[in-house]
Amino acid sequence: MCDTTERPDRSKTVTHPSWRGLYARAGLMLAALLVVQLVTKGPELIGLQCALVVGGFVAMGRWARINRAELDHLEWCECASSRVTVRVIASHRSRRAALDQTCVPLEVEPVTTAPVEEPAMVALVDAGR
Repeated sequence: MCDTTERPDRSKTVTHPSWRGLYARAGLMLAALLVVQLVTKGPELIGLQCALVVGGFVAMGRWARINRAELDHLEWCECASSRVTVRVIASHRSRRAALDQTCVPLEVEPVTTAPVEEPAMVALVDAGR
């Protein structure tokens, strides 16, 4: 992709992942494991260690998800941002909207009905007297 000799314009918005966030999460997990190791004994030690390890890996996974775009940009070369192509796929909605505009509703005469007294309601009203 970058086999040209021209120097591309530098982007003003260079993003890098915040590595401090990842190191803070890993450090907190290790510090908490050390505290648990020193403070607790017995069967609750294993349970706390497992919970801390799972929680630490979940936190690191969330960091990776938050910084996924920045992590992807780390693998790009210098001129990649000026050479990115985007494929636009047309939506089917525009075709449906055109069909909806061509359809004309039929005019229908309103039907008038006389009010009908229901026998069940009459029986209930008479029974309540």
